[in-house]
Amino acid sequence: MKIVSYMLLASLMFLFSCGKKSLTDEILQIQSRPIDLTACEDAVCYENGERTSYRSGDSAYKLIIYIDSTSCSPCFISHMQDYIATVEELDSVGIRTVLIFEPVRERVEDVKTSLEQQSFPFQTVVVDHTAFFSDNQHLPSYSLLHSFLLNRKNEVVIVGNPVRNTKVKELMLNTVKSLYRK
Repeated sequence: MKIVSYMLLASLMFLFSCGKKSLTDEILQIQSRPIDLTACEDAVCYENGERTSYRSGDSAYKLIIYIDSTSCSPCFISHMQDYIATVEELDSVGIRTVLIFEPVRERVEDVKTSLEQQSFPFQTVVVDHTAFFSDNQHLPSYSLLHSFLLNRKNEVVIVGNPVRNTKVKELMLNTVKSLYRK
C-alpha cells in the first residue's frame, strides 16, 4: 500500500510539472511575435451599444480578450457586465480594452444581436470565423491565456485576465503606471 501511495504521489508530481512546463511554453509561444489585429479592421464592432469602426491606434496599451469558436460566446456576453469596473480602472491608466469574438458561423448573427442589445463601454469586435486565429497561429490552446496586454507594437507584455485575477490586474496597472513615469 505504501508503494502504491508513493507511485501515485510521484505520478501526480510528474503530471503537474509537465503541465507547468506546457503552460510556460504556451506563454513563451504567445510572446514570440506580435499579435496581428488585421482581422479586426474589417470586422463588425460595437461600443456603448452602437456599431462603430475598429480603432487600434488611440492607445499605447491594449488589453485583448479573445473569445474563440470553442467558447460559448452567448455565455461570455451574459457575464460581460462583470468587466465594466475593471475596464474603467484600466482605462484610467491608458489601457484600452478590446474583446474579440470569433464565433462559429452559425452563431455570428446571435452574437451581433446580443452585442447590439447591450451597452458596454468597451470595444467588442466580431471577426469572421477563424480570421483572427489564422493571423495568430501562435495563440495558446488554453483559453485561460486568451487575455493579454499588448504594447504599441502589439507585442504581448502580460498574459492573464485582470477581471478573473486581481494580481494580474495589479500587475497590468503597475506596469503601465511605471512605464508612464519614465
